[in-house]
Amino acid sequence: MIYNDEKIISIFKEMLRINTTNPPGDEHLLCAYIASIFDEHNIEYEIVKKGEKRENIIARKGPHNSTPPIILISHLDVVSTEGQEWSYPPFDAVEVEKIIYGRGTVDTKHLTVMELIAFLSVDETTLDRPLYFVATSDEEKGSEYGMRYVAELYKEEFKGGSVLNEGGGFYVENGDDGYFLITMGEKGRCDVKVSIKGDSGPSSFKSNNKAVDTFTTLLERMSSYDFKEEENPVSIRFNEMIKEPIQDKFLSHFKHYNSHNAFILNSYDIGNQINVLPYSIQFDFAIQLLPGKTLNDATEILESLFDGIAATYEISAFLPGFISSLDTPLYRAADEYVPSYFEGGPLLPVFALGRTDGRFLGQLGCDVYGFSPVNKEIDFHTILTLVHQVDERIDTGSILQGSALFTHMLNQQNRRTT
Repeated sequence: MIYNDEKIISIFKEMLRINTTNPPGDEHLLCAYIASIFDEHNIEYEIVKKGEKRENIIARKGPHNSTPPIILISHLDVVSTEGQEWSYPPFDAVEVEKIIYGRGTVDTKHLTVMELIAFLSVDETTLDRPLYFVATSDEEKGSEYGMRYVAELYKEEFKGGSVLNEGGGFYVENGDDGYFLITMGEKGRCDVKVSIKGDSGPSSFKSNNKAVDTFTTLLERMSSYDFKEEENPVSIRFNEMIKEPIQDKFLSHFKHYNSHNAFILNSYDIGNQINVLPYSIQFDFAIQLLPGKTLNDATEILESLFDGIAATYEISAFLPGFISSLDTPLYRAADEYVPSYFEGGPLLPVFALGRTDGRFLGQLGCDVYGFSPVNKEIDFHTILTLVHQVDERIDTGSILQGSALFTHMLNQQNRRTT
């Protein structure tokens, strides 16, 4: 690789020390640092921004041809540490016994540095297509100043590409078998706003028009709604790889999640008066829809859900899901080479649990893979306790091994057919 281990870890620590808490973001500070590294290597880059200090940096290598590119994406902003009591200051990048503590260590500055090192290290003569490094702002607050903006600016350049993104790379076990999760797309989302009107008055009095009753009836319908299993390439591959009975609870959840739509209750407001029936209830929920589902599918679900219910609703937003191919050169390279760098097992495909910046590239026909690998000591169960939490941390080995794996994957791309 282009740098030795000490230098790679030094770059990572410097990234962590740059406070990009969102809000306000201040991603321009980290963009400037990354730009200084590109300047050292005479690599051309572009910094674009939609808002003051909300910068995004894009660099490019490889031939100028029409072959769909490889795109390395990550986000530079991090969530707040306010109200958390850390063992070490969250922006000091303290290292203790090869464990580095800091906000952003696993969401996602570890991915930023792995991709940066791989981008710098790749032998440009081995590339048969464009390679982009893209680090953006504002992911933690919806990406309005980040990937939503960048994907629109670069939609022609990015169209149909293969993307490395956050969301996977974590170890799971099922009995004696181990796997590394890789996300293979994201579910669609239909956001819905609901309004329920009723009679106000003392809650002890009988009422034939209680908004609360309507609200609870809707919740009961949502919790018992019979979404049928729908097989797809991700669920089929998952089921082929996982032996029954499934012993890990999260793998059991993924088995269902990969093949079913779902409701998510986001927020509700039923008033705050004591012993008084609310005359109005507002609540928001979302339908998570498997890739391939349309706005018409969401509408049919809502019509069934609200049949006979005295409530009004409106769809406030809709974004279809996307599914990524299991047979691209980038995916095959990850699957082949991960055992050489990380002890564990093969890649296990799942859909992303939430929304990432990958959704904007999925709409451009890109194959988006959530894969930011870490050692199995930071397994999937552990990662859930670290992301956005106190004492977020990562081992130095994961950074070095991930950088080496990505470099190897990129250097092998011209030896693989599309």
